[in-house]
Amino acid sequence: MSSLAIKENNSGSSTGALMAATRAEATKFFSLRSLSGLFLAGILTTIALSWVLGISAKASGDNGFDTMTPAPLLAFATLQFGQLFFASASALHITNEYSSGTIASSMQAVPQRRMLLGAKALLLFIVNFLAGVVMIALATVPTALSAGEYGTFDFADLVSAALGSGTYLALLSLMVLGLGLLCRNSAGAIVSTIMLVIGLPQILQLIPIQCVHDVVQYLPTNAATLMATGATEPYGPGTAVAVLVIWGAGLLGAGYLRFKSQDA
Repeated sequence: MSSLAIKENNSGSSTGALMAATRAEATKFFSLRSLSGLFLAGILTTIALSWVLGISAKASGDNGFDTMTPAPLLAFATLQFGQLFFASASALHITNEYSSGTIASSMQAVPQRRMLLGAKALLLFIVNFLAGVVMIALATVPTALSAGEYGTFDFADLVSAALGSGTYLALLSLMVLGLGLLCRNSAGAIVSTIMLVIGLPQILQLIPIQCVHDVVQYLPTNAATLMATGATEPYGPGTAVAVLVIWGAGLLGAGYLRFKSQDA
């Protein structure tokens, strides 16, 4: 693909150019089996863990413990692990280009850095959102069967968990894209993501200072849980979405600044 072809095909339309660039990014993304494989592994892992969590909920409930949790929310809880597959795929989508040197071809095909980054972000947002929604819908079935009466749910629970999963993974992909642009290598981007969504919350919880514990509530993983469950304390779903948007915009913006300055 050449930058000339994109400009001519879209007659100066920025929207058309963005769509053309996004289609090119989609071709690159789905042509790599490793990325599609990570998405499939993430979905299958989440379904399997959800089924196991349902079994655990039923066993504990039969022993007198209060484990009544809607099956879609049990499935959502397993994203603590499943999210790493999707995040890794999002990171590799940009870092593979740096390691292989094809980033130069991408920048030649789409000279506007903002347009190129927008295409990558749009693609990752869409595929991660769809994967998150479908994954929870699929995982709810075996979870409900294995949890029995302890996983009883209604349609509103399913919609909340599915949309929460899709929204979280979509915004997480933007955070990871930003980290990928900052780190420029796969290991750095993936490790940084793991620290952000798993390591940092665990570490900060060990600090015996209340204000630090309050800060933990505004980390991405905690915000995602509040968004999907509809909890109102310490803040509601609307604020949770705003927190995730701020994280996504902040990290993606930082990545764009480095992308623009060092790859100009």
